[in-house]
Order: sequence, then structure tokens, then C-alpha cells
Amino acid sequence: MEQTEAVVAHLSRYKLMEPDEIRTACQYFQVQDLTKNEFFLKAGERCSKIGFLLEGLICSFVYDANGEVVVKHFVQPLNFFTDNESYEQQIPAKLNLQALTGARVYYITRQNNSKVQEEFPNWIPTLKMMSADALQKMIQMQNILHLGSAVDKYRHLLKHYPTLLVQAPLKYIASYLGITQSSLSRIRRENL
Repeated sequence: MEQTEAVVAHLSRYKLMEPDEIRTACQYFQVQDLTKNEFFLKAGERCSKIGFLLEGLICSFVYDANGEVVVKHFVQPLNFFTDNESYEQQIPAKLNLQALTGARVYYITRQNNSKVQEEFPNWIPTLKMMSADALQKMIQMQNILHLGSAVDKYRHLLKHYPTLLVQAPLKYIASYLGITQSSLSRIRRENL
């Protein structure tokens, strides 16, 4: 299965599990197809699964006091995602995880994740290393978003995430960059 091999390639980088062990663990995963704007998780729900995005684009966001979307990050294909705090502590989620395009997600439920943990002792250390890597990447991106000018932020996205700029709505990109939609439109015009 194509999705299994994508997970094997992703998790094999951590060198804690053999590829065949990861393939066996993937037997506990399921596929979920999301339509555009469909939620993988809504704020207030308890997160009970970890997703691996195969296709599409997922947006992680919260609503501010005025009901406006505040984008935390985007999930692109071949990356794991969840609301870690909600998943680990089984508390209501603060994040919304929504498909901005049609999306295909390979996911494992909390219950099945426990079965994999019992079968493979290195499953949890592998997931922890993966989470640490993802956190490091988000911190690096947040540093760029907080320290650079609006133009620098846009150019960084253009260079490193060109498909994101095509797939995500302008208002979400502007929110992510911490600028107004009109500023983003101006920057796009000037940087074509």
C-alpha cells in the first residue's frame, strides 16, 4: 500500500524501528477522505487520533475573541499531525484541524495506538522523536514569522512552500504571516 510506504519512509528516519515493524504497525491505521472545509478535529472535541496527511492541505487554527481565524500552522503532505495536548491529556481540543482542499488522511486511533505500543516498545520513542522534530520546525518557522518583515515572510513561504500559496485562501495565509489581507495582496503584486 502506498500510504504504508509513506509512513515507513517517514518513521524510518529515526532508526528506532525496522521497516517491517512499521509496516505491521500500519495495519492499525485507517484512511479518511476529507472534503474541502471538512474538519478532522473541531475545538472542544477530545482528540482521539493521530493523522498522517497523504494528500491535500490541513490548516490548524483557533478563533480569537472576535471570532476571527488565527492560523497556527499548515500541515502539508507526508507529515503527521494532531492536537497533541488534547490527545495526550484527553481534554477538549483548543485547535481546529480543517481540510483546506480535498484531503486524504491515514490515521491511527488512540485505542489502536495503545495496541501498537504494546507490540513495539520503540513505537513511543519513535513518535516522541518525530514530535520533537515537528516542534523544532514549528519553532523555526515561528522565529521567521516573528522576526522578518512582511516581505521576508512571504518570500520564505514562496521559496519553501510554493504549493501552500496556491492552495490556501489569502485570508489564511495573511493570518499565518501576521499581516492584513490587503498587505498580502500588495506584497504578492510586487513580488510576481
